[in-house]
Amino acid sequence: MDVFRSRLPGIAVAVAHGVFSGSLNILLKFLISHFHFGFLTLLQLLTCSTAALGLEALRRLGRVQVPAFNLQLAKEFGPVCVLSTLQSTLTLWSLRGLSLPMYVVFKRCLPLFTLSIGVCVLKNGAPSAGVVTAVMITTAGAALAGAGDLTGDPFGYITGVLAVIIHASYLVLIQKTSLDSDHGPLTAQYTIAVMASPVLLVCSLISLDAVNMWSYAGWADPHISAIFVLCVVIGGAMNFTTLHCTYINSAVTTSFVGVVKSIATITVGMVAFSDVSPTRLFIGGVVVNTVGSVTYCVVKYFETKKKSAYEDLEEAGKADALPGEPHQEKPSLNGAPPTGELEGGPPAALSVMTDGELLEMQREHLQQENTTAGQDAAGGYVGVWRSIKHLQFLKKEPLMDNMEQQSP
Repeated sequence: MDVFRSRLPGIAVAVAHGVFSGSLNILLKFLISHFHFGFLTLLQLLTCSTAALGLEALRRLGRVQVPAFNLQLAKEFGPVCVLSTLQSTLTLWSLRGLSLPMYVVFKRCLPLFTLSIGVCVLKNGAPSAGVVTAVMITTAGAALAGAGDLTGDPFGYITGVLAVIIHASYLVLIQKTSLDSDHGPLTAQYTIAVMASPVLLVCSLISLDAVNMWSYAGWADPHISAIFVLCVVIGGAMNFTTLHCTYINSAVTTSFVGVVKSIATITVGMVAFSDVSPTRLFIGGVVVNTVGSVTYCVVKYFETKKKSAYEDLEEAGKADALPGEPHQEKPSLNGAPPTGELEGGPPAALSVMTDGELLEMQREHLQQENTTAGQDAAGGYVGVWRSIKHLQFLKKEPLMDNMEQQSP
C-alpha cells in the first residue's frame, strides 16, 4: 500500500496521458472518417499556438511559475522541439499512407525502440530481465496483430517506421532533458509551443491547409466545430501529460501507456467505426500485446517495491545513529587500544589547527629546546669546575700529610 501511495502521482499522470491520448485519437477518427476533415497540420498549429498564448497569459497574470522565453530556454529545449514537430509531421504522413490497424501496429513497437535508444543515450545501465521480457512480448503481439494487413503505400511504411523511431527518440530526449535541466514539464511545454508555432505556421501555408480551410463546408455543422475545439484543447493536455509522464516515470513507461491506449482505441474502433475486421491473428496479437503490458506493470511494481525497501533500510540506519552521540570504535581482538586512543590515557582529540596555532606551537617548542640546551650547558660547566676543584684538593692532601710527618 505504501508503494502505491508513493507512486500515486506517476500512476495518475500516466492514466491521464492515456485518457487524453485515446480521446484525441477517437475524436480525430470522427473528424477524418465521418466529416472528411483533412486539415491536420492546421490542427497542430492551433494546438501549439493555443498552448503558447494560454501559458503566456497565465505567466503574466502570475498564475503559473514559468520563466519568460529566452535564448537559454531555446537552447535547452530546442532539440526536443525539433523532434516533437518532426514526429507529429511523420505521424500525419504515415496515417495518410497506412491503414489505422497497421499504424497502430507500428506504434506498438514504440517500447522496443524506446528501450534500445534509451540504453544508448541515457547510459544508466542495462534494463532488467523483466522489462526486456515485457518489451519483447509486446513487440511480438504487435507483429502478430499486423500480420494480416500487409497492404499499403510503401511511402506510408517508410514514414511509419521513421515516425516510431523519432517518437522514441523524442521520449528519450525528454527524459534526458529532465535530468539535465532544472525546469519542469510546464516550462518545457511553453518553450516547445513558442518555438514550434512559427514552424507549424509555415508548414500549414506550404500544405495549403491555412488556405483551403476557408472553403471547408463542414464549419456550418456545430458538431464539427465542437469536436475541432475539443481536439485543440485535448491535444494541448496530451502534450503536457506526455512531458509530465516522462519526467515523473520514464520514457519506456510513457511508451507502454501508448500501447495500452492503442488497445482501448482499437476496441472502441471495432465497436463504433467497424473499420477493423476482428481476425484471429488480430485478436491474438491484441491479447499478446495486453499480456506484455500487464507484465511490464507487474515488473515495475516489484522493482518499485524493492527500491522502496532499500530506501526504508537507509532511513532506518540513519535513525539508529542518535544525533550528538560521539562515535566509539570497537576494541580490537588482540587487546590493542582503538585507533586514536593511547594506552593509559584519554582518547586523542582530532581537531583542525589553524596556521597561527601551528606557528605558536613551533615557537614554544624552539624555546623549550633552547632553554634545555642552556641548562645542559650550565650544568656541564659546573660539573667541570667541580672536577677541577676536586683534583686540586687531592693534590693538596699528600702535601699536608708530608708536612705533618716532617713536623716533630
